[in-house]
Amino acid sequence: MALRFPPTARVLRKVDFEAIYRHGRRHGNSHFSLTVHPNELATARLGMAIAARTVGKAVSRNRLRRIIRESFRCVREDLPSVDIIVGARVAARDASASELRTSLERLWNKVLSRC
Repeated sequence: MALRFPPTARVLRKVDFEAIYRHGRRHGNSHFSLTVHPNELATARLGMAIAARTVGKAVSRNRLRRIIRESFRCVREDLPSVDIIVGARVAARDASASELRTSLERLWNKVLSRC
């Protein structure tokens, strides 16, 4: 069974997504876009917006989500108390897993240095 994030580590509600999009700072690269907004919790939370139009079929979207979750899981303890929404860009569709991990690593470092 795959490890799941506890509910405290996920952004789930539409109201939360809207607030993060409205007030958050945007960062990005060729594969992903991040919207980051501080929270009052003691931990970072992750939300994902992986569109079928951008990435394609469910297999591709789920693969991308697994890579994002695993990358976040590795850096979650180091991140400040922020809510992060990760969106995929078209280039992520054909990228290898190692390229995606490297891309995410760079974005996590941006969040660490700027927040």
